[in-house]
Amino acid sequence: MNHKSFVFFDCECANTFEGVGKICSLGYVICDDDLNIIESEDVVMNPECDFDWYILSGKGDCKLAYSKDYFRSKPNFEAYYKDIKKLFTTGNRYIAGFAVSNDVGFVNDANERYELPYIQFRAFDLERYLERKYEKKQKLVEWAQEFGVNIEKYQSHKSEDDAIMTMLCLKAECKRTGLSAEDILTSPEGKNCFVSNEQILQQAAERAYRREMTEKIKRLYGKTSPMPHFKTAQGMRFELDHKILRDVDSAFELVKRIYDNGGMTGEHLTGSGYAVFITRPNPEHCKKIEKRGLKLMLLEELEGLLK
Repeated sequence: MNHKSFVFFDCECANTFEGVGKICSLGYVICDDDLNIIESEDVVMNPECDFDWYILSGKGDCKLAYSKDYFRSKPNFEAYYKDIKKLFTTGNRYIAGFAVSNDVGFVNDANERYELPYIQFRAFDLERYLERKYEKKQKLVEWAQEFGVNIEKYQSHKSEDDAIMTMLCLKAECKRTGLSAEDILTSPEGKNCFVSNEQILQQAAERAYRREMTEKIKRLYGKTSPMPHFKTAQGMRFELDHKILRDVDSAFELVKRIYDNGGMTGEHLTGSGYAVFITRPNPEHCKKIEKRGLKLMLLEELEGLLK
């Protein structure tokens, strides 16, 4: 049998301002193919940034395991880069986590911050697997409680402990199903629960593009062209439904055409104007539109109006 080892990992961040995670700890546990622990560690590091006040306040359920001064006393991510890369790229090894897309993204963010090569790896997301199988969404601690896992000695949001709890939940799922961890990860359902750093990078690029295009759309809100190319929408005001705005490229072209035709777009109009929908909304929604003083217009009508 081709024995594999398993690495479960979790990251905590000092902040995720502007959508960029600044890792302050990366905890992991290495297990054999029966999920017996071989090694575990909480790699604590200096995030070299401000801490989000909320996670140091003790409020809510997100509280870091160490003090700010302790994090500050440690080396930064760059000092651990080679060991982290080795952890994720050693052959014959599965990588896994809970809500692991976030953690893979945080590792990508750290590589970008320190101008280091991306670490090429893929990881199994236990959260996605359990959510799809049992058709409900729960926190890691809630899954552990449901599986009867004793987690009294573990602390949530301590990276090493979260990694161990993830492993224990998968181990409990193995016991419940009679399958090995490798059986679960290589099943058709398991294979669909892997994410790679390339996927996360692509998703991040797509989100950045959507933000950029949305900002371009909003910059035209409330504005009318002083010299419109055409006057088919002269003096008319339009509010676009969110379904139209989902396709940011088409939405920007539409807003620009309204502007070029002498019209104006806005985000939440009142008093007068048109609420534009792809298909007619339900009667209750129509009443809300009318209360704001707007008339209903279908997208195909607007398209016919514009040059």
